[in-house]
Amino acid sequence: MDVTLPILVLGLILLIHLTFVNINIGLGFYSLILRFISLRRSEVARTARKVFKFLVATEVVSGVYGTMITVVLAGLFPTLVNIAATILFIPLIISILGILIRLTSIVAYWYTWDRVNVKTHLSIGIVMAVSGLMIPGGFRYIFALINNPVGLKSLTPLLGDPIEALFNPVYPPLLLHTWIGALSIGFLTAAAGLSWTSRRSGEDLEWSRHASLLGSLMIIPQGIVGFWFWSTLSFHSRYLFNSINKSFLPVGESSIDMGHSFLGMVLLAIVILVMGVAYYYKPDKKVAYILPSLAIISLILGEIAHDVGRLPYMVIIGEKGIEASAFLNKLIIIDPILIGVGVASILIMTGVFLILLYHYLAKGFLQ
Repeated sequence: MDVTLPILVLGLILLIHLTFVNINIGLGFYSLILRFISLRRSEVARTARKVFKFLVATEVVSGVYGTMITVVLAGLFPTLVNIAATILFIPLIISILGILIRLTSIVAYWYTWDRVNVKTHLSIGIVMAVSGLMIPGGFRYIFALINNPVGLKSLTPLLGDPIEALFNPVYPPLLLHTWIGALSIGFLTAAAGLSWTSRRSGEDLEWSRHASLLGSLMIIPQGIVGFWFWSTLSFHSRYLFNSINKSFLPVGESSIDMGHSFLGMVLLAIVILVMGVAYYYKPDKKVAYILPSLAIISLILGEIAHDVGRLPYMVIIGEKGIEASAFLNKLIIIDPILIGVGVASILIMTGVFLILLYHYLAKGFLQ
């Protein structure tokens, strides 16, 4: 059975989900930073609240697409879900707890604003921000496992060591790269939103500039951790390393060349660093609006290089692996027309949400 269509559907939903999750994590931290600053400058609390409203407006879509990923994986790739649930049940529990705490703390943070003392409110905000990190903290173990199946002993019968799986060498740099990237994208999104609201509230421009500077400077540690992840792949996930370096390094064989996506991600990161710092010193609304778009494109290129670069394998073992078709649900009939309708529905739904989000911002709800 051809796995192309199922992979495309899963990839599309995953990219949309990751985009909004990254934005939400960064927005949560920036709102909390501004709330801390409001202890010294009370007027900044208003800006902190605007950023948090932005988070609330986008939080729902990440949850919806997260649910869609679960459904698609369970329906189309049940074997992979079985492996993850068996070998990685500890990290998955952490992610589930993170989701529960995150949603609860978001509601609590919103409804206790100005209703409890500031220190109590900040404590809730810290829980809200940190719980956002717990979610990728667990789920990134799945990507580490399929890059380097530490803890997986056998597929038939399914045998593994959940404790050994926790010490996957691919995991630490992958997680740190994810966290830093999320902060960068979220801060740059906050910069764009506050640049928009600065038309009516000039003080927001100051915090737009700071958000841009923070978001762009995050590129530096992200590049360092990215190099760590890149070098780790060279030892523990050789096939993927070959795929993302095939265009410009003398590496081993791979069935696919994702060097263009990898290089595009790196070049965009450099552009974001330069533009973000330039915006801080000389604010230009057009630059503020472009920055999060470039960051999202860079994220997408990186995920495409990382995920498509493993094909035709789903799980990589050195320079070979287990093909994706081995994990596909053979009982489901993959109808191209039905898949096309599903993909079109996803795109339409996403487009409607973006239009509504634009009107939410444009009509002044962040003012």
